[in-house]
Amino acid sequence: MSKPVNVYSIGEVAQRLDEEVPIVFYRLGYKQTFKLVDTKLIIGYSIAVIAAISFLLDKKFGHNNVIQYQYLLVALYFILSGAFWYFKKFIERSILYTGSNKEKNTIINFKRNIVEGEPIYQSNFDVKFESGETKTLDVALEINKVFNENGYLQTDLFFQWVKKQMENIESKRN
Repeated sequence: MSKPVNVYSIGEVAQRLDEEVPIVFYRLGYKQTFKLVDTKLIIGYSIAVIAAISFLLDKKFGHNNVIQYQYLLVALYFILSGAFWYFKKFIERSILYTGSNKEKNTIINFKRNIVEGEPIYQSNFDVKFESGETKTLDVALEINKVFNENGYLQTDLFFQWVKKQMENIESKRN
């Protein structure tokens, strides 16, 4: 059994539920995909490599000898930094979990949002079916439904809640 959390701290509660999400979707037959994380890492490492190249060129050859290259590297740095910001702000947008189910030919993006001071875990299920059809479900989970009074997450209740939401999405499809 896991450690108890302070059920009056929405941050602790959200973190514990966030840790449980991949396990729940695995039990539902989904395999987690890391395309968003990989893309973010590639952009971030590219930014770091450009900064390192800029530093090394400046150190080895002197600033005046590599000024044209520095202009190019600074421009690339700003372009990649802008791309990273755009990716985080508009593409990734608080996506907590991305997974696919080969049997059902579905892809899911699970997002969550918390409002400080409210004991609610706001969830967004965005499911794309093989036909290209997309169904979205926004639903709130009251934390006292899945945490007991001692602060332990009741994983089976959380699993059942997520399973019910997925069944609701599939029923809306037909």
